[in-house]
Amino acid sequence: LLFEIPTSELDKDFLWLTTIAATPQGGYNGTAAADLMVQWQHVKDRIFLRQMRTRSRAVGSEALELGVARSNVPPIIMAFNIEALSPEGNVVIDVTNLYTSNPPEFDVASRLRVGGLDSARSFFDSVRAFPTNIEVQSVLTFRQGAAPAAGAGGFGRSASGSGPSNTAVINYSMVKLPETPMMGRLFDDRVGYFSESFIEYGGSEQAAVEKRYIARYRLEKKDPTAAVSDPVNPIVYYLAREVPEKWRSYIKKGIEDWQPAFEAAGFSNAIVAMDPPDDPDWAPEDARFSVIRWAPNQTQNAMGPHVHDPRSGEIISAHIIMWHDALKLVQRWYFSQASASDPRAMETKWA
Repeated sequence: LLFEIPTSELDKDFLWLTTIAATPQGGYNGTAAADLMVQWQHVKDRIFLRQMRTRSRAVGSEALELGVARSNVPPIIMAFNIEALSPEGNVVIDVTNLYTSNPPEFDVASRLRVGGLDSARSFFDSVRAFPTNIEVQSVLTFRQGAAPAAGAGGFGRSASGSGPSNTAVINYSMVKLPETPMMGRLFDDRVGYFSESFIEYGGSEQAAVEKRYIARYRLEKKDPTAAVSDPVNPIVYYLAREVPEKWRSYIKKGIEDWQPAFEAAGFSNAIVAMDPPDDPDWAPEDARFSVIRWAPNQTQNAMGPHVHDPRSGEIISAHIIMWHDALKLVQRWYFSQASASDPRAMETKWA
């Protein structure tokens, strides 16, 4: 697998997402393994993939910026020889090993709770290039992986630390981040949000201060002068193909029930639910899409992992995972909350 890296994209921020696209029995598809910000850098005769960390930030002082930079050297994930130069002068590198060696920064083995990678039984499978992202899938085989504990996303190990091998399909997304980050919105303890925390040096306070940006979508009005306007880019949630037909209409309604809240904030048609397009290249792991996944697992719950720009909190995409037995949880909730007033709940045989 060869990458031609345009000179203009060197030293630019990309978001790297690792997703478990398919698992053997005991895991569940759509599990997020890791997300990190990276840069491709050209140093002398090699290309380096480096992890860029945003935990420490400086404002208002070049001296402080220099101090923060010298205290936070970006680690090198992998180094590559330059195989060729394109006619435009772009470097060409072989990245096959990047996608088949499971670097620790990608967190696949620890997320799955498995042993070491067996490279002889692992291979790069497919790649797709889009305007702002590249999607690569690999088939990786790990030694010593038993079934996970209930509700766990990984395969896990047996009590003795040994077990059969397991093979998983891993999706790697590399997404170009905006040249100019969205303006961050500060977190307030009185309102519940996922957030991105960082230490800021050089503010008005005479000390380093921990701050947090909330995770939010970038909603901008098509008509900034209108009291209520459609957004430039609405929030779109796709229902993955594995969501049972019986529940699809209800899930769509649940998503779009949030529209009145956005209208009160000045946005019409801000959030919509859609079926996947009739396109063989469409994949729920594609980092451009927010997707509702359905996992055949007995866990009575659901979860909403998302990935965001660590510089600003802008949500890039979200992958909601609904486990099959979440239905049982909802039934029990309805029984406990409504059986006193709803005869249908009184008559239902509850497991």
